[in-house]
Amino acid sequence: MNDAFGDWDGATWVFTFGPESVGAVLAVLVAVGLVVWFFAKMIIHENHAYAQIIAHEPVEPGPAAEGEPSVY
Repeated sequence: MNDAFGDWDGATWVFTFGPESVGAVLAVLVAVGLVVWFFAKMIIHENHAYAQIIAHEPVEPGPAAEGEPSVY
């Protein structure tokens, strides 16, 4: 077969991230780590926000959101 990319006769298989390869394992570990990090940061932020609401202090600068005490 001749095309714009050259002759592919005799081409062999090339697996960049084949099963049980370092790349595949690393990609899964990075993905799991990012999900765990996201949920940890979300929980920390929510706990802080609820503590500020209970203390009747604004959570963030700016206009008050629903459930927050007024900044003014």
